[in-house]
Amino acid sequence: MELLPIPHSSSDIVHCVNAEIIETDSSGYGINSETFKNYYFPNRQRINSARELIDMWLESQRIKSEQTERVYRQVAYELLRWLEERYNLPDLRLCTLAHLQFFLAYLKDEKPHLYKGKDGEYKSKLDKNGNPKIGLGKNAIAKYVCAIRSLWKFGCKQAIGYFPINIAEELGVSWDDKTAERVLSERKVYKLDDAAKELSRRHWVLFILLYYSGCRVGEIGRVTSKNSKTGKTEVLNPGLYWRQLREQTNDEGDMELVLTITGKRNKTRTIVLDAETSEVLLAIRSGARDDEPVFPSCSHRDKGQPLTDRGIRLMMQEIGDKADIKFSPHYLRHTHATHAKKKGASDFDIMAQLGHTSSTMTSRYVKLSGKQGTSHVLRK
Repeated sequence: MELLPIPHSSSDIVHCVNAEIIETDSSGYGINSETFKNYYFPNRQRINSARELIDMWLESQRIKSEQTERVYRQVAYELLRWLEERYNLPDLRLCTLAHLQFFLAYLKDEKPHLYKGKDGEYKSKLDKNGNPKIGLGKNAIAKYVCAIRSLWKFGCKQAIGYFPINIAEELGVSWDDKTAERVLSERKVYKLDDAAKELSRRHWVLFILLYYSGCRVGEIGRVTSKNSKTGKTEVLNPGLYWRQLREQTNDEGDMELVLTITGKRNKTRTIVLDAETSEVLLAIRSGARDDEPVFPSCSHRDKGQPLTDRGIRLMMQEIGDKADIKFSPHYLRHTHATHAKKKGASDFDIMAQLGHTSSTMTSRYVKLSGKQGTSHVLRK
């Protein structure tokens, strides 16, 4: 095989690609030539389809957590289906920058809002007038952009060699900083606490644990994901069991529970719960063994298993509906950090409690209101 010349400028690249490298196959698409890939990516992985690329990408070190993997998988396959249905493009290598921009426009103007109900079926979310909600918000679209950029960057790596150029890097990421909205006032926390008590003891104990521990919902609930290769459901986090809680006595002589949980990137940490929260938890144990879940699932299918993260989110939604306050379990995590800071907790303690690896991430969670600035200091 005659070696191709190494291009020295962008015009040389265009000439090589148009004249010799990309040959048109029987389907009319110019991507079947192995010459280009063998020459410029000699050590690449032999990937035959977009689905193989997506699976390899999701298993790579670029994906840091199970939740990110789950979201990125959804984005990648949704893009793939949209390209096939809208433009009859069977392969991501046929996708252009214009296609990606049209996809983002579809997300903004046409994509319906869906949620998974208790029956497992996806249903349309409704607006205040009872009409189906259409179009994603700015931050939701930003997550799609991050996933697409990550996929193309991975596919352009020399060791992968699936994409010849990274068209996705031209997509801009724009976020609205809504972290301050995720911090609930103490008045709202008390109102949600009362609503949880009215619903059930189980609702209340879950609410108390999430607020006073600052845990992620995926650290308390059982998290599962469907393996795209085998089609089987895999358990990413088994959920909370009584064996993860042990008793200790504090300096005042009160009994406290020490909670051991596994967070992102399989990092284990311990959290000391306050005496009041510990008492609330122990009150629901009723002689349960260490190998039994703290919050058993009510589903016949999951009998004997811990409550899932989706189940916990639905219960928090029920509390919010009862109190007429919009919030999610992650709001409680932001609220925990901010309230703890206001009451004198150190940045180091908050970072350790939340399981963060950097103070920068913790600072995004803490949103203090009513700051006095520095002018008052000059008056002292």
